[in-house]
Formats: sequence, structure tokens, C-alpha cells
Amino acid sequence: MIIKRYIGNTTQEAMAQVKMDLGSDAIILNTRRIRRKGIAGWFSRPLMEVTAAIDHEVVIPKDMGDQKPQQAKENQYNNYTNKEAFDNLEKKVDAMGQMMQKLVNQISQNSTKTSQESWDQGQKYYEGLIDNEVRKEYAVDIINRAKQLHRKNGMEFHKCFERVIMDCLGNKAKPIEVFPGQRKVVLFVGPTGVGKTTTLAKLAARFTIEQNKKVGLITADTYRIAAVDQLKIYADILEIPMSIIYSPSEITKALEEHSDKDIILIDTAGRSMKDQDHEKEIREMIAFGNIDEICLVISSNTSPQGCVNIINTYKFLPHYSLLFTKLDEVTTYGTILNCCLLSKKPLSYITTGQNVPTDIEIANIDKIKDLLIGNMEL
Repeated sequence: MIIKRYIGNTTQEAMAQVKMDLGSDAIILNTRRIRRKGIAGWFSRPLMEVTAAIDHEVVIPKDMGDQKPQQAKENQYNNYTNKEAFDNLEKKVDAMGQMMQKLVNQISQNSTKTSQESWDQGQKYYEGLIDNEVRKEYAVDIINRAKQLHRKNGMEFHKCFERVIMDCLGNKAKPIEVFPGQRKVVLFVGPTGVGKTTTLAKLAARFTIEQNKKVGLITADTYRIAAVDQLKIYADILEIPMSIIYSPSEITKALEEHSDKDIILIDTAGRSMKDQDHEKEIREMIAFGNIDEICLVISSNTSPQGCVNIINTYKFLPHYSLLFTKLDEVTTYGTILNCCLLSKKPLSYITTGQNVPTDIEIANIDKIKDLLIGNMEL
């Protein structure tokens, strides 16, 4: 009896080999699925093995030509020998495959665990951002950036999150700087009621008292009688000259009156964000006044949608920094993050009360980050 094994991609393919080699009298002893050779076999479709036999002393296949009976017997012996060697090899491959499968499972479990931990942490920080009134799209982006950083360098997620927040806040503040021999003209703009006049007075006091600079004040906020009177009181206390202008074209003359000053601070009226005339006045003032710097003053209690409205209203400004007031009146700090991400502009100052000149400071990015994160329930 001759016993041989045939392998094909399908049972039909293997059976066709049996019929061609042993003829239609062959007896099928066994069929089974087997893996392909090598490690790749664990990740590909299995093959079909058919073991068949024929009760002849000698089988001379068509492709053996004039092969002698003795040669056929030797081939029969070789079939048995090859089968034994193949079986041993297959056992080794199976053992290796099992080891590979265990390794794959372990890697998968570790990856799943890491992903789950990252997701759990990300979810907590996301909720913390939302509780701080950070806009949802920004919260999602911040968490995704922190996760990418966590996967890339293996740092603790908390540190990755802090780094992303710092990046969103601009990493470094841009306060007003006055250099010897260079006059600086600074314009303050922003919505009604954010505290522009008081903020301007605080800065005037700091430049006068702390830096010993010659300061001049100009107010264009003639729509509120109290605003002019309020700034006049501060100017008298600090012994700083103040000019009043009623139209943008008057700014040139006002600046000439303060030609000997190191820095000139200009207060503007707060108007409705729908007031198109307000934009025109600001544009003309910038053109006539050769403005060096602009501070967009925003209250820290501005809503997420309010941030969008303000930034869009003042998007015509050629350049500006963000100055946030009333930080002492809020318990959430998402407004600062929202405006930084919306405008892509640097922070300059924050105010923390009504006292002149003490309740103002250069924006400390690290401190703002700590306020934001420290306010989260993590």
C-alpha cells in the first residue's frame, strides 16, 4: 500500500491532486486543515491536507516516465520518511505559533490597558475644561494633543496636558515696553464695562511711579461723562497731563501736546459690538495716531460665545495683545483660554481688583495655567 499526503488551498484542489496521482481507486484516509509554513501561517488562511492510499505494490505516475519498480518502492519509503520529518517540523511551527500568539495577546492587552488609562485621564481633564467654560471644540483638541504627546514621549499625562495648556496660552506674555529715546503710543479698546479706564489709570501709575517714565493720557471716551471725570481724577492725583479728543482727526494735535512724553496711553469708548461706526473710529484713530501697540481689554467673566463675538468684532485690528480684567470676580478661567485660541494673540496684563495702581500685573502664563488646572476636580 502506498500512502501519500496532498495539500491544496481547498479540499477540491487537494482531491484533484489525489485523483491525478493515484487514480480513481485511491482511498481517502484523512482530511484536515493545516497552517501554512512559518510564522506567517498564523496570520493567513489555512490549507487543506488530504491523506490518501492505494492498494498497489507500485504506482507509476504519469510524470515518472519509464521509472523502474525499484525506484517507485524507494519513493514509497521516502514518502514515509518525509512525512515523519514534516510532522516534526509542523510540531515545531505549531509551538512557535503558540508562543507568537501569546506574545500578540500580551501586547494587545497592554495596549488596551494603556489606551483605557489614557482615555480615563483624558475624560477627566476634558470635563475639567468644560467646567471651566472652555469651548467644546477647544477642549477636544487640547485632550487629543495631550494624548499624542503622551504616546510620543511617554511623559505622564498630567505633564503633557500642562504643556499643551501653556502652548495654548502663548508660553510668554507681551507687556508694554518703553525704551529710552523711543516714544510709545498705546491704544486701549474693548467692549463697554470691561474696565478700560481704570486699567489705563493703573498702568499710568505704574509707569510713573515704578519706572519713572513721563506719561501722557488721551481720552476719546466722551460718550460717558463719568469716564472723562474718572480719568481726570487719576491724572490729577498722579500729576499727569490729559487731553480730550472728540473725533479721531484730533488725535494728531493731542499727540503733539505730549511730544515730550515717554509713553502715551489712549482711552477709547466702549460701544456695542454691532456698532459699525465704532470700528470706523478705531481705524481712523490708528491711522492718524501712528499707534505702536493696541491692548484689547476683555472681562474675565465673558461667556464662551461672548469671547467669539468680541474677537470677531475686533478682528480688523492689525495687531494687539489681550488684557484681562476682573480676574478676582470669577471662579472659572476658560475665558482666557478661549480668547487666546480664538485670536492667536499674546497676553499682556491681568487685573485682580479696583485698587490703583496695585491690582494689575504682567500676565504670568504659568500662574494662569495653575489657576485653570487647579480649578479642576481631578
